[in-house]
Amino acid sequence: MRARIAACLAVTTLLATSLAASSHAAVGTPSIVKAHAVLDTQAAKLPWNTGGARVVPGRLVVVWRHGAPNAATRAVSADLDATTTSAPSTDIDVVQLPAGASEAAAIRRYERSPLVRSAEPDRIASLLALPNDTHFDQQWALDNTGQSHFETDQGLGPHKQRSGTVNADVDGPEAWAAQTVHDPTVVAVIDTGVDIKHPDLRNSLWTNTAEQSGTAGVDDDHNGYIDDIHGWDFADHDKNPTPGTGMENSHGTHVAGIIAAEQDNSEGISGVCPDCRIMALRFGSASGLTLGKEIAAIHYAADNGADVINLSIGSPVWSKAERTAIQQAGHNGVLVVAAAGNAGEDNDIAFYPDPKHQAWAPSYPASYSLANIVSVAATNDHDQYAYFSQCRGVLPIWRCGFSSFGHDSVDVAAPGVDILSSVKVGVSTGVYPRYEFFDGTSMASPMVAGIAGLVLAENPGDTPVQAKNAVMNSVDHPTALKLYTMWGKATGVGTKLLSGHFTRTQGRVNAHTAIANDIASATPKTDGNIDGARSIDTRKAGRLAWPSDDNDVYKKRLVKGHRYAVTLDGPRGQDFDLWIWNPGTQDIWQFTSGCFRKGGSCPAFASVSGGTTADEHTTFRARKTGTFYIQVNDWYSRGKYTLRIKKV
Repeated sequence: MRARIAACLAVTTLLATSLAASSHAAVGTPSIVKAHAVLDTQAAKLPWNTGGARVVPGRLVVVWRHGAPNAATRAVSADLDATTTSAPSTDIDVVQLPAGASEAAAIRRYERSPLVRSAEPDRIASLLALPNDTHFDQQWALDNTGQSHFETDQGLGPHKQRSGTVNADVDGPEAWAAQTVHDPTVVAVIDTGVDIKHPDLRNSLWTNTAEQSGTAGVDDDHNGYIDDIHGWDFADHDKNPTPGTGMENSHGTHVAGIIAAEQDNSEGISGVCPDCRIMALRFGSASGLTLGKEIAAIHYAADNGADVINLSIGSPVWSKAERTAIQQAGHNGVLVVAAAGNAGEDNDIAFYPDPKHQAWAPSYPASYSLANIVSVAATNDHDQYAYFSQCRGVLPIWRCGFSSFGHDSVDVAAPGVDILSSVKVGVSTGVYPRYEFFDGTSMASPMVAGIAGLVLAENPGDTPVQAKNAVMNSVDHPTALKLYTMWGKATGVGTKLLSGHFTRTQGRVNAHTAIANDIASATPKTDGNIDGARSIDTRKAGRLAWPSDDNDVYKKRLVKGHRYAVTLDGPRGQDFDLWIWNPGTQDIWQFTSGCFRKGGSCPAFASVSGGTTADEHTTFRARKTGTFYIQVNDWYSRGKYTLRIKKV
């Protein structure tokens, strides 16, 4: 991958314990990149090589081909002296390599086996919310009358208050009044754990009745988990999914409260779907959310009756194992709602800055092009894309913006600023005991998961795609969501209010209209990703215009061993890039763990030309026969182009 991908817009990172905003000037851009040897020299710039994405040393997630005999798969691992530590499903193993073994070499050996679909490091995801130090009138996101509410405290002193815009909300009370069916929808919260003894959550938990009425210490329902009454802790391998200490580990409890905190119990807050039931699935602490345990939790949710999964987590690394698990959950009737990320960047454009700032785009799992994923950006109490409201008067607003966006990669927006919800009992010392205000797309995602729960309760026959359509077709379209305040390379020095199409719907979700269940298709395939690629023979003319249309993807069958030249003629003074992807690629920006690391592999990638001009050229040899994908990307640019491909 090219170093010039680090040339970027300024971004803001707000840490959990303090406000730390900083702008990053664009760095130098190398000349056009044409060869793998050149790309390999850029390995240090990639997050998974420098700490921006973290992995568990010596541990791999191996996906076997369906039906592979257990004895044979164990033999493959035994040949590498690898020990299987967990088996999230019959087709997936998490294995530990012997001390000192090369992960890259082990991955290559696994992938040479015909039994293996994929092998990758067991990477660690990050939470997409920003816990901080800290009743219904404070829940502006459900019912915004313009009332005064507290802001999230990010260590700037006493809580301040602000007032929002009337009706900049999801119409919670209107939805509850219109609801006629109150059967519980099960929402799995795969996160840092849920405080199952919290007074606002204990009556909102999913209950495994077979285990509850069964014999203690016995797997009564034969699902492989003993006494899993309300869920499971995949980190500590026990029945108690309650989080550990520390405000950051209350992330899952906060998410659960947004979805389904009990209503009319004279306690705290109301969830957006008070009839929903929370399946509590803890897969780690805030600093140890590993891929293998996440996949195990996804399989558990899909196999044990979850209707919706909420994933308020993210990583810059594309994972075949994670994508497959989510896709399989969809086949089992599960809708997955995912947070778009807090980088304040366009998820349609690959952006990997200095990893110490922990900001990236795209963000996974939100950016997988799967029919059963809803990707969610965050908004504030004025229906603006989210910025940390407590920044005002301290920093310019553009330096406080955090919500990521994407015309093709993000579906909807939902409230995610100054959101009051539950935290683990005994942790909060803020304005309201047992509750805290958090910011983040992590808070926007469960808002949508809860609305999906309302839709599925009212319309129990809906498939995941139909429920997604109902959510997307029912959004409100506030004028403010056509605008985004940014700074940097795209706009010149200083600030500028950009006008554009920043999500697929350009809308903020509405619970009341969602339950009316408009299930017409809301996600037609576009040429902005692999699944909507258009055919090309020898030449195509097109146009891109950031931020509403960042990518055009074409497809063409090429023959192994032949060399091909691809030329892009773009508009003068703009910055367009040219990417070539191998057969089998499923998403643009499919950069996996190990891409460009010395000795590693990057199976989706074929070639790139990424200089600072709009005229790009690359020549490469097809390593296999099949359908290749040619992507034209505007680097925060716009204009017409001509694309040509020929055999040389």
